[in-house]
Amino acid sequence: MPDLKACLKLRAFWELIRGCRCQICGLVQDSVRDHSVLCPGCAGLLRMRSGGFCPDCARIYALEDTFAYTCLECRIRPFSWDEMGFFGAYQGLLKDLILEFKFKGDLGLGKVLGDLLAKACRMHGLTGNDILVPVPAHEKKLRERGFNQSLELARILGRSLNVPVRKQALIKQVYTPAQSTLARKERLKALKGVFLARADQVESCSVLLIDDIFTTGSTLEECTRTLLKAGASKVQILFLARSI
Repeated sequence: MPDLKACLKLRAFWELIRGCRCQICGLVQDSVRDHSVLCPGCAGLLRMRSGGFCPDCARIYALEDTFAYTCLECRIRPFSWDEMGFFGAYQGLLKDLILEFKFKGDLGLGKVLGDLLAKACRMHGLTGNDILVPVPAHEKKLRERGFNQSLELARILGRSLNVPVRKQALIKQVYTPAQSTLARKERLKALKGVFLARADQVESCSVLLIDDIFTTGSTLEECTRTLLKAGASKVQILFLARSI
């Protein structure tokens, strides 16, 4: 049997010679200290939003240094979750990566996006929950796409936080067509009764609900309400990108 230490030293030496490639553009890096490393160019295009957004729904304001305040829509119709966190606006490279991951099945990008989600989770202080629950996809959508992007992100985040992922805690029991043309109120009406939460999976648990994109917040709102009705003690939400 080969000596493990010798093999690890040989591997480290080989990686030092060949370099480590950026996980997005493939550019060879000088450092191999972190296998999830991005090149400076890609990292610069994936900067986390640190300010200039509504603390309740992440509505993006014009200037990033704008004083944090709750937007008018959230003051009129507040959402049901306790707190939220996200990485950035749905634009630029972040948008391109999500589209490639979600619609072209490039699961290799899941690690990149999962790392961004973990960074946002820690920055927003959402690390103390009992379980992670992904926004579910209907069986028909799973057959079409082959995977649930929210579940894949939750799995990566769960490993990073050492928090269990309960993929059966929330089920989408009714298929819904694309709702991109509907307003928030219309979407909420269309989503009534679409989700089912299992009390044996969520009762008395603090839940971190995971999704990829926040558009109107209707899906996350209905999921949150469903989880709370099933006995969850609280629900926080975490997503990659906020539409603008």
